[in-house]
Amino acid sequence: MFNGVEHLPAFWESLAAALPDASEVIVVDDASTQPVLDAVPDLPRAQTVVRLRNDVNVGNSAAVNRGFAVATGDVVVQLNSDLVLDAACLSAMVAFIAGNGGDVGIVGSKLLYPTTGRTQSVGMAFGLHSKRHVFRHLPDAHPLCSRTREVQIVTGATAAMTRRTLGILGPLDEQLYNHNLDLDHCLRATRHGLRNYVCADSRAYHWRNRSGAIRYARVHAAEAAFWGKWAGEYDVDLGRFFDEAIDHVLTVAPQLHESPLTILDLSRGADQAIALDRLGARWPGVGTTIRAFRQMNNPSDRLSLPLLLPHWMAQDPTAFVYLVDSHQELEQNAMWFAYRRNVVPEELIVDLSASMCTSSQFSDWQTATAASRQYSA
Repeated sequence: MFNGVEHLPAFWESLAAALPDASEVIVVDDASTQPVLDAVPDLPRAQTVVRLRNDVNVGNSAAVNRGFAVATGDVVVQLNSDLVLDAACLSAMVAFIAGNGGDVGIVGSKLLYPTTGRTQSVGMAFGLHSKRHVFRHLPDAHPLCSRTREVQIVTGATAAMTRRTLGILGPLDEQLYNHNLDLDHCLRATRHGLRNYVCADSRAYHWRNRSGAIRYARVHAAEAAFWGKWAGEYDVDLGRFFDEAIDHVLTVAPQLHESPLTILDLSRGADQAIALDRLGARWPGVGTTIRAFRQMNNPSDRLSLPLLLPHWMAQDPTAFVYLVDSHQELEQNAMWFAYRRNVVPEELIVDLSASMCTSSQFSDWQTATAASRQYSA
């Protein structure tokens, strides 16, 4: 850990409730400028608590490796300190490993945004020179976010493995410092014939990137090292998550299967090609009905459809597929979607993390979020 005293009390409280009995806890302080080791509370379920401090900041990979080197348990769980763990978070991962044989590699958790309660990560996939958290920002209870599934890569905010697996994989790559070290470990697992998973019964809220500017040290070097090391050795697997999302959305709105669709391409990411390929496989011919409204130089993270699209399109009776980088970009379009419901009963929203929903689902989620915010206020 590095600094973060403002969120550590919630982390320690959740860890105390989530620890299996007789656990070994190893805390590594990577030369924090705040007294983080003084904040470590009593952990009644822990058999031992080991406190280690680095004299200089060596980066997350080297700090975690120092913890790995002294760990003695049969199952080793790596945790970021900017988490609030569900009470079953750790025991669910341990139980999954115990019940699924010797080819289990790295097991991660379902991560949620503390600010919205939406899904932050239920596994990751490779796109076209990209790494994406799939089904991002979907509701916690969404069926696609409630399945334990095998994945190629999983974020290391929580990562569980046996000591045998750790011995096979070796330590984290310290050249990667703070960035991509978790994905490198996952790819090493697949290289050795091990299988990585996200365990849906293991849940945690994750604040993300709460270590300050140091979190982004050496990012460019780590990116170059990672892609150079693994070029040609990973699967571009984002498409299978699009297929899974399409299967689900057609169970919710089967009428869309035969509905003529027009794609409104509002995306800017390179994975647009994967999304269009999978949509075209399910709706043959839809690739000939693409209307491009990509704004590559627009820095905004919100799209105002009534201002961006020609006015006559609001009355077009064809159902639209709104292809965006993130469906959050469409959140401030209540008027547009209310008007469109009077013209066509159902449309489709697709983003480049394979999050997919109908327009009515999207509107319902926005209403629920607004009500929650009003209640909280």
